[in-house]
Amino acid sequence: MFAQMKTYQYKREIKDISEQWHSIELPESLYEKTKINLADIRIYGIVKNDTIEAPYALKAKKSIEKINDVTFEVLNESHTNDSYFYTFKVENASKINEIYLNFDKLNFDFNIKIEGGHNEKEWFTIADDYRILSIENRATSFKFTTAKISTSTYSYYRITAKTSEDPEFKSAMIFENNTIPATYNTYSPIKEEVTNNQKTKETIIALELKHAVPLSHIKVAVLDGLNYLRPIQISYLTDSTKTNTGWHYQYRNLSSSILSSINKNEFDFISTRVKKLKITISNQDNQPLKIGNIELQGYQYELIGRFTEPGQYFLSYGNPEVSEPIYDINLMDNVVPATAKAVALGKELGSQIIVAAPETPALFENKKWLWAIMFLIITLIGYYTIKMIKKS
Repeated sequence: MFAQMKTYQYKREIKDISEQWHSIELPESLYEKTKINLADIRIYGIVKNDTIEAPYALKAKKSIEKINDVTFEVLNESHTNDSYFYTFKVENASKINEIYLNFDKLNFDFNIKIEGGHNEKEWFTIADDYRILSIENRATSFKFTTAKISTSTYSYYRITAKTSEDPEFKSAMIFENNTIPATYNTYSPIKEEVTNNQKTKETIIALELKHAVPLSHIKVAVLDGLNYLRPIQISYLTDSTKTNTGWHYQYRNLSSSILSSINKNEFDFISTRVKKLKITISNQDNQPLKIGNIELQGYQYELIGRFTEPGQYFLSYGNPEVSEPIYDINLMDNVVPATAKAVALGKELGSQIIVAAPETPALFENKKWLWAIMFLIITLIGYYTIKMIKKS
């Protein structure tokens, strides 16, 4: 097992182990030194001059989707010169907090009013001037038609579309969305450069992190108070090559979407290890936007290890040849506790073998002491021999 530990490039001592189960927070600098899927992480313990492997569970704290479809029926549709009305009846006055509206019309932009009531005579305002829109053309494909409201339990809902043109209502869906949001680590860039390219009519934001870390969520703050709707592309650096004309950088797409004044401008994508990334905003024929803070986030990983014997334990990582470990605790339900006492990690160490401190050797096992004693004995024998010869 000592030889196996040596195959890992890095290790950190796990300090203050006092329970059977402990949680360990992975340091930011660890990610770029492990396999993409973190499969080469191991916990090794030195116990009574032997080495054992401690099992662990490692999970990303992703969002947990909890969406309940609510049964309803469309009671009627009507309109005036400047508004269109749609009334829904919800079964058993179920809880709802999202209403999705589907229209056949491809291009529209108007506000809606959402009301609720226990009958069709008295209405209470839930949301007013809630903007929805749809844009379909060669440059843009964007739809924002889901209204998120405070949780309500009315039997009837009325949607008023404030438009003189028929949006061509097709269908609707009503939900109770209780999704548990993901838990993220937030990473601050060490370099940030914003360039407005007048030739390509693009704003390019170049960002660099201190370490390569797994990112899955980006939020872009826009400081302008005006209305805007612009294509945005998020990409990350995969390779760089030095040529006669300079460095050539190769980027791969993470997400393509729309930067809009009507939503939060938060973009999710598959968790990807990133150190340098580029955000490209197509301004078309508009003035560039004033970009504020950019939040870079990745799923928080939770590692919970089981320690059954007292000893000195190390978190080992950095071995591209090993496969993902298979532990019993991950194959059975309700074995790994939901929470565990946190422990700290020591400084990062290299690939040298770490062994328990050896016992102090016996006095006569030390060669220096043996030579000193032999010299003393020879000296005494010589002294008494000479003395006896003189007496004779």
